[in-house]
Amino acid sequence: MRRLLPFLLALAPLATIAQSKPGLPATFLVQGSLPATKARMAYLYYKNGTQPIVDSAAVHDGRFQFKGTVPALPQAQLVLPSPGSPAERSDERLPIYLEKGTITVVGKDHVKYAAVEGTPLNHESTSLAAQVSSFRQQLDALYAAYEALPAAERSTPAAEAKLNQEANAIYEKRQQVYATYLQAHPTTLYSLYVLESYVGPIPQASSYAALFGALAPSVRSSPYGKVMQQRIEQLQRVAVGAVAPDFSQANPNGQQLKLSDLRGNYVLIDFWASWCAPCRQENPHLVELYTAYKTKGFTILGVSLDNASQRAAWLKAIASDGLPWPQVSSLTRPNPVALTYGVNAIPQNFLLDPQGRILATNLRGEELSKKLAELLDKAK
Repeated sequence: MRRLLPFLLALAPLATIAQSKPGLPATFLVQGSLPATKARMAYLYYKNGTQPIVDSAAVHDGRFQFKGTVPALPQAQLVLPSPGSPAERSDERLPIYLEKGTITVVGKDHVKYAAVEGTPLNHESTSLAAQVSSFRQQLDALYAAYEALPAAERSTPAAEAKLNQEANAIYEKRQQVYATYLQAHPTTLYSLYVLESYVGPIPQASSYAALFGALAPSVRSSPYGKVMQQRIEQLQRVAVGAVAPDFSQANPNGQQLKLSDLRGNYVLIDFWASWCAPCRQENPHLVELYTAYKTKGFTILGVSLDNASQRAAWLKAIASDGLPWPQVSSLTRPNPVALTYGVNAIPQNFLLDPQGRILATNLRGEELSKKLAELLDKAK
């Protein structure tokens, strides 16, 4: 099931733009006001070059403030987690753009519905968000209604299918708004960020490249346009038809295992982690498929995105879920193999033929069952 990305809601008027003195680095000022928020801390996530930055500010009576030097790539995430919740996993987050000037964040209680104004990219973002904010609210209401169902009813295939169908219908309506924006604004820098939201965390290289190519040369050659071009080229290297890049990582016993050691088999590279609930939910199905086809030339290679502090949880998950196939991990974040394969979200997988060529990506559930049956049910 696809999840919607955070949206903005247009509420605030334009703020004045601050001026920097000649010769000094451009600076930003973020001023927030959410009178009914329960958050006690606000966090700002962005990058200074390749260096990740996490800034924090106390929230007093719903107000908070951040100051800093404008980064080369302005996109950031503003997070106001509920008290006691980890900031890095909170869905109370809002994309903002750290440009020169004063940036205002105005809302009521939930930061994900707040409006951001004061600089060109933020103004463009808020203007588009006015068209899509209702989709986020619809999705939140849909999931709330699903969670309110009795446990026995919630776990039925019919209930899950209904949830998926309704969520995907909301998602497709939002996608149409984004597609219309991209077609109408090929010369606008903000279209790069709309494109990123449109393709999602697990994009297809071919459609991503085509949409990017439709943007104006001035947009494609911008700093973020160059980053996006590199991302597309990376995805093309692991697209269907390409030979999967070889790699070596340690198994739970510390022994190095190479992907190429598994040549001669159909191999499913499964990116997962002990803390990834959808990954764990898929594991029983993978166990069934592995049991059915392991004697017909099929195996799985698990690549865990757990870090060193989660090693015990990784080993426990392997044992608890009864995963008999090879497992590897760098126990670092990010995992270098995930970077090579362009993995920004999990679960993700890559199905390889016996020569190591990528046959399909991100097949799960019935789709994976059908593909393996097509490939292997006639095998001896």
